[in-house]
Amino acid sequence: MNEKNALADNEIFLQRVFFKHVTSSIFAMFGAMASMIANSVLAGAFFGADGLALMSIIVPFYSVFAALGSLVGVGGSTVCAYALGRDDGKAANEAFSLSALLGFVLALLAGGFCCGWLDVLLPLLGCTPELYEEAYRCSVVCLLGGFGTTLFYLPYNFLKLLGKLRLLLVVFLGMAAANIALDLLFVCGFGCGVAGVVWGTAVATVGASAVGITRLFFAKDAFRPSFSMNAALLRQIASCGTPSALNNLLIFFRLLFLNRLVVAAAGSSGLAALSVVTAIENFALVILGGLAQATAGFVSVFTQEMDTVSVRRIERQAHRIGVFLMLLTSAVMFLFPMEVCRAFGMSGAAEAALGTQALHIFAVSLVPSMWCYLLFFYYQAAGFTKLANVLIFGKSFLFLLVPAWLLLKDFGLVGVWSAYTLSALIPLAILFLVRPFYARRGYAGLLLQDRRAERDGRYISFSVRADAHEIVASSAAIETFCRQNGVVHKDNLLVCLAVEEMLLSIREHAFADDNAAMIDVRLLVLAEADGLAAVLRIRSGGKLFNPLDYYEHRKTQDPLALGDALGLAMILQAAEAIHYKTTFGVNNLTVRMKCGQEAGG
Repeated sequence: MNEKNALADNEIFLQRVFFKHVTSSIFAMFGAMASMIANSVLAGAFFGADGLALMSIIVPFYSVFAALGSLVGVGGSTVCAYALGRDDGKAANEAFSLSALLGFVLALLAGGFCCGWLDVLLPLLGCTPELYEEAYRCSVVCLLGGFGTTLFYLPYNFLKLLGKLRLLLVVFLGMAAANIALDLLFVCGFGCGVAGVVWGTAVATVGASAVGITRLFFAKDAFRPSFSMNAALLRQIASCGTPSALNNLLIFFRLLFLNRLVVAAAGSSGLAALSVVTAIENFALVILGGLAQATAGFVSVFTQEMDTVSVRRIERQAHRIGVFLMLLTSAVMFLFPMEVCRAFGMSGAAEAALGTQALHIFAVSLVPSMWCYLLFFYYQAAGFTKLANVLIFGKSFLFLLVPAWLLLKDFGLVGVWSAYTLSALIPLAILFLVRPFYARRGYAGLLLQDRRAERDGRYISFSVRADAHEIVASSAAIETFCRQNGVVHKDNLLVCLAVEEMLLSIREHAFADDNAAMIDVRLLVLAEADGLAAVLRIRSGGKLFNPLDYYEHRKTQDPLALGDALGLAMILQAAEAIHYKTTFGVNNLTVRMKCGQEAGG
């Protein structure tokens, strides 16, 4: 059965949940990236072009810690989403615990290693002799306090998974405010120079990470410490986190080479313009990273549930939001480039001209870059990790540096800024070229989905209001669907009963006073060796309500007076398995039932 059934699937519930998570993710990501943006703004305001040049030298080190944070944060949360998708709480606890341990250890090792090689790294990053002493001080502070940057990826990813969106916003917007205040304190109050900007970031990120991780480990509904050096789990986290980590790590090497190219072409003024472009790119990544990572969490869960329809809807919504926001950002850069340059302290005529030129050309890259990032994160979450890694390597490194190097000879800095657009267009062209190879293996569309269940008409998906009359009326469509798919009559009636009883129970306890609330229902019929299996998935907002716990509670009170739990008792006896979990702060109930098959069905 295709997406339009006799029962309307109006997407309202999914849209609301997704919009909440996207909004929270973008604001939280803004809090995370505001540190980098504020650093450049304050460095330019207080120390001019030299301050911006120093930020260009320091920023690549943050990319290293962001790469490690993405590895353990995105990788660990993706593995956790898979575990929660199959209702495996023990595996989820182990994934989070190992992610936290890895993040701390890897960040300390990376910081210590880079500190030992600063004399080599700083010249490679384009540091000139007159900036060397201050750059060295800033780098040491950044590297020793960089574990805070790595660790804040844990609360950023895992709080979203648990649906703790308000806490997510409080932690990361609080970090942004603290970072700016501490920057001013260290620069103006303690007279630490440009290093004061780096000190403020280090203290703010460590504090935010500590608050978030404490909540994840010790709250009532949080993960439980379960440390296990499981090689298979380690490989799974690394595999799932590699695309995001690779992107950040390649940004480090990309900036290393770009700094040298720009310095050779235009000196410190060019480096200041690159600092502005990098800061604007970070701002765009606030939006793209928040949007892509919010999307990836849903994709991970829906993929495990074989819910290809919801995956497409999530991706469609994400692309619409992304196009709108990137066009808005591009418009600001086209219309107000001088104001943006002045905000970063580029007040000289020559410096402002370089910055304006850079912003105009860079703005063209934002929409194709949005498509790239959303697809890369989708492929990672959907299990196409190798494809995601190859495309990210091209987008973040190869397809940017090679064109920049080639175009620099004839077009100067214009060629460098144009390379940003080329780096986004080339991976998209490659995707269209490789689609036929995946199509021959049974994967459809640009999202490479296995749509056999859809084509064979083996599922029904619909939204129903939390209204008793509408819930009862939905049984007729369920009965027709099961009959059309060969489910024997007695099992057909049992499936209809399961849908009706579960929906009425959820309505009563999660939406007692809200008949207009929407509940998403999906029923999938699978052909198995010994007959059929009906897999019912019900997703709803409202109060957290676990029908299994409710039934056990009523049975404990009085086994002979189950009341509205009597229907649940019948379903529990007939079902092969029933699982309840909360992901993204949403009730998820899955019921699996064995069914007989009609002759010739």
